[in-house]
Amino acid sequence: MHTRIFLVFVAGLALLNGCATYIPPSGRADLAAVSSSSMQESLSARPAATFPAAIAAVRIQAPRYRSYYTEREGGVYGEGRYSVITVQEVEEEADLERLSKLPDVSGFVTLSRLLLPPTLESDRELREAAARLKADLLLVYTFDTTFHKNDASTTLTVVTLGLSPTRRVFVRVTASALVIDTRTGFIYAALEANERRQATTNAWESRETADRARQDAEKAAFKSLVRDFEENWPRMVARAKQGA
Repeated sequence: MHTRIFLVFVAGLALLNGCATYIPPSGRADLAAVSSSSMQESLSARPAATFPAAIAAVRIQAPRYRSYYTEREGGVYGEGRYSVITVQEVEEEADLERLSKLPDVSGFVTLSRLLLPPTLESDRELREAAARLKADLLLVYTFDTTFHKNDASTTLTVVTLGLSPTRRVFVRVTASALVIDTRTGFIYAALEANERRQATTNAWESRETADRARQDAEKAAFKSLVRDFEENWPRMVARAKQGA
């Protein structure tokens, strides 16, 4: 009798585990809206950075951004048009080190929430924080991460875990960035990198494993973004020195 009750209990746990679900993270920040200005201001903006230049980096996401990681660990700051992610969730120190060692780079720092106001409406708040760190350039980046069932165009808002071994789920990430002059708001470059991962839902047995797949895809996209920055850096420097 006791053995039968135990088996029913174990089967119930397995069923509950099989019905676990994962909610994908909320969206990217709208970089165009964050950096928007009037046409006259855009045309009159000029590069003012001096070289070697110090660079400040910051990751921003949609207002009230949430992911499984940030719900557990925190690291989301600000209200308004966008949120600032204050933890290095997918960025590796080796990648940031590569940027700091580029020619004509005198230093590389990340923005702290201590330098930011609670309400975030445009790139001005970010540029003012970068200026307090004596940074000449601001690297603003964001991730757009979506989950798709069987490579269909329909985006999944909830992913059921641990069920059919034939149900494929694709994780797609677009990492986007702007390189902005701290003093004037002049945009030196707009960068973008894409990454995709595939798995069956039974490979993700918990929310932790599903979120790890998301982090792995974002980490790969960030590495691609760093490579894109490295390739474009000589042109950004030349453009700045020529006065654009």
